[in-house]
Amino acid sequence: MPLVRINADLHFFAHVPRAAGGSVEAYLAARFGSLALLDDSYPDQPLNRRWSQTSPQHIDVATLERFFPAEWIASSFAVVRHPVTRIVSVYHHQAEVLGTVPKGMDVNEWLLEWFESAETDPYLNDSHLRRQSEFVPLDATVFHIEHGLDALVSHLDKLAGNAAGPRNIQPEVIRKTEGKGGGELSQTSLALIEEYYADDFSRFGYDADQPLPGSVGETVARRGGLFGRLRRAG
Repeated sequence: MPLVRINADLHFFAHVPRAAGGSVEAYLAARFGSLALLDDSYPDQPLNRRWSQTSPQHIDVATLERFFPAEWIASSFAVVRHPVTRIVSVYHHQAEVLGTVPKGMDVNEWLLEWFESAETDPYLNDSHLRRQSEFVPLDATVFHIEHGLDALVSHLDKLAGNAAGPRNIQPEVIRKTEGKGGGELSQTSLALIEEYYADDFSRFGYDADQPLPGSVGETVARRGGLFGRLRRAG
């Protein structure tokens, strides 16, 4: 959850894990210069050399408020993602990039293990599975990844008072193993996600049966896209 200086003000980007955070950070750095509260080398550090339980960009709101006086930060913004597709993305990232998922463990076993430890170890797996509402300040301007990020660029134009810099946010991480097994959620897992992430569904306007309210979600559902396959998985 980096801090970016735009003109004379500090603005807070609430980096929700697996919701285009790296792409937004790269854009912010290219347009406005160095960011604070960002450490891309964190996963490579030995456990006994890490200064905190998570990378600084995954700081939760409660901790941020203890560290920074509210008046220091001019505004905050975030990108969020449907809880179901976010969970599938976290699973593949943990399994294929970070290597934290035991070989042969599918997403349902992995998710159940998380739910069993969530309240006692919220920082597990660099906080990748925490509720999005725990990262995003209540007064933040929120953008949905499913609608694209052009609106975020326009928002930054307003904060900066100009339209300088790149006009779109490029993806930083593209999976090369799309369709790889192990990531199909059972009905039991879907029900657990709906219960555990209830705050995310309600606060950010998501529905358990659609990728996103409105025409975008309806189009994807009719085509039987990713979310349709997940709902049919048993």
